[in-house]
Amino acid sequence: MPLFSKSSILKQNQSQIGEMTADKLERVGDEIFAKGNVVLINGDYYISAPDLKYNQKSKTAFIEGEARIYQGSNLLLSAKKIKLDFNQDQFTLSSVYLQNNQTGLWISATEANSKEGVYYFREGTISGCDIGSPIWHLDVSSGSFDQNNNVLTLWNARAYLGKIPFLYIPYLSFSTKNERKSGLLYPNVAYLDQEGFYYEQPIYIAPQEFWDMTLSPQIRSARGAGFSGEFRLATPKNDLFTFQTKYLYNFNNYAKKHAVKNQHVYGFNFKYFTSQGLVIDNPSSALQDGFFLDFSYMNDIDYLRIDNVGEKVTNRINVSKLSYFFQSQDHYVGLYNKYFFDFTSLDNQETFQLLPEVQYHKFLDSLYWKNLMYSIDVQTSNVARQRGYSYVKNSIILPIGLEFPLFGDYVSFGVGTDLNFTNVNFYQNQDMRVPGGIKADKTANFFTANYSASVTSDIARDYKNFLHVMQFEAKVNGPYYRYNSAMFDTSIYKAYAQELSGNKQIYNLWNPISVVDFEANKPVFEARISQYFYTPQGRAIFYYNVSQKLNLESRDLLFSSSMQNEIGSSPIEGLDIKGTLYYSFLHDAIEEASVKATFSRWRVDSSIGYYYKNVFVSNNINTDANFLNFSLKNDFGYFALGGDMNFDFINKSVKDWTLTLSTDIRCFGVSFVFGQEFTPIITDRVNQPIETVTNNYIKVQFRVVPLGEVGASYRFKK
Repeated sequence: MPLFSKSSILKQNQSQIGEMTADKLERVGDEIFAKGNVVLINGDYYISAPDLKYNQKSKTAFIEGEARIYQGSNLLLSAKKIKLDFNQDQFTLSSVYLQNNQTGLWISATEANSKEGVYYFREGTISGCDIGSPIWHLDVSSGSFDQNNNVLTLWNARAYLGKIPFLYIPYLSFSTKNERKSGLLYPNVAYLDQEGFYYEQPIYIAPQEFWDMTLSPQIRSARGAGFSGEFRLATPKNDLFTFQTKYLYNFNNYAKKHAVKNQHVYGFNFKYFTSQGLVIDNPSSALQDGFFLDFSYMNDIDYLRIDNVGEKVTNRINVSKLSYFFQSQDHYVGLYNKYFFDFTSLDNQETFQLLPEVQYHKFLDSLYWKNLMYSIDVQTSNVARQRGYSYVKNSIILPIGLEFPLFGDYVSFGVGTDLNFTNVNFYQNQDMRVPGGIKADKTANFFTANYSASVTSDIARDYKNFLHVMQFEAKVNGPYYRYNSAMFDTSIYKAYAQELSGNKQIYNLWNPISVVDFEANKPVFEARISQYFYTPQGRAIFYYNVSQKLNLESRDLLFSSSMQNEIGSSPIEGLDIKGTLYYSFLHDAIEEASVKATFSRWRVDSSIGYYYKNVFVSNNINTDANFLNFSLKNDFGYFALGGDMNFDFINKSVKDWTLTLSTDIRCFGVSFVFGQEFTPIITDRVNQPIETVTNNYIKVQFRVVPLGEVGASYRFKK
């Protein structure tokens, strides 16, 4: 029985299978016995064990005792017994512990075997928490872990929170590397008071790296059924194209009870934009282009909530856009299309659409002399709709100006002129009404030549503990020549304002303000002063801006524009205070006021804000908005408590509010959300096209590391 040295090279068919070291190595026939501090090295893997027996004939190794397998410096698995078969490239383990070092997920099983990088195990426990006392874990009858593709598959999984079982999953498969993999995603579950039990099951399909899709059928037991689908494609330039479609069928009982406008709710939307150019893809080129597409079609506002029952819809109009631009250092050409969907309209046929608009722009440049600057802007817009008057608008804007630095660049003086021409050609205008009762023309023209003069100053001084910046601007501008056809006459603007204030029917009523802002072509004097104080670290200790426009055309309307005040301060790190005040001297009233304070420091996140707005119609003052919002969240270490609230002073009621209680303990988190929200729905009632429903809800959300998040909610009508 010869005795070998402490180190030996094991070979199989002239190919090296590993290097083994031990305190004692000996051979008996075809078997090699290694005892004491055994290490078997193969590539970047190595096995540490107290004893090992290797059979050179069968090419198998047996390990008993506490054995560990490492990959690099990371522990891959440990087991009480290991059998390695080098012929079949597989091994069998007893009382095994397997760990994924990237995610922290571990598996403990009574027995396991491995072949070609796939571990198969029985009677296992899986968790991402501390192995001594895991906060959550899964007990499974069997499973497998594909180390090559980082995929964990489990059968008959029972989920435990501590020692309390709360969920049974017959089959579960997911990627441990957060990589794309086809399969079922976590479902969305809720109970809605008006819609019953809600269940949505997303199905994820990712056959190739450059595209994937999600199909999500759903059922609402008391309302209907539907689905949503989203297709995503990444181009070779890493630009993302997405297509989404949704459909929801409302049961007859639900449609009659809630007087819904559309029993079939459906729509689709495209999104695509280029980051490096559509035609020109050379970033260093002097020429650049870009493309943007965000087009949506829907027949109901509920389309936006098909795949998210808690979606807040705050905009009355949905805008679809398609744009393309081409530019050089001196020139810019753009093509724009906008489609507006008005949720309050019965059929959207009276809504204006911009299809299309073409723009040419010459960037600011010097004209014969470096201080003489000019630019050119030319636009053609087709403003169309299915019912009512439509028009094509053409406009040319040519500003020319001189600017002189004075007093060593402390002050700058500028004079200039700008020429503005607007032409409108109407079509579908058979029934168009013109304010004041005059006859409608097929064309309308407006031309102004405006003057401007300005004095500006922008100075800064660095003191020992702060930086002071002061800015000042005084500007006067107005028309010195004006021509307009009858459709842009001053009387038309006044008559239109009177019809609006009288709440008259304005369908197919010519609106000159939408084409040419008459107020922008009056002589105006404007002054603005700004003060900023900064710390050496760049934090704004204090700032204040004030500006006022004066209407020089009429003494009675001298203060037709409100004085604008903006103030802000960040006195300490984490605290920001901002406020605005727009005051109208003409109406002797506040037009708009707001104040907001936010604090984020010492585990506290809070904000409080107030907003107030008046609308001036003739001599009447109507309060349009008057509300307070507040939010507070504090992390107490073991748990976090937070909430937010909106109070409407006009209706004297609390609107949206939420209260959240959450905790995150390393590998596990849970949050409870209680709240109230207002949900608009489209009805078939002519006198009430949109009805607002108040919903209260309770939501529970679980965060399981590294598996992801899952939750459920219950919504009920107030």
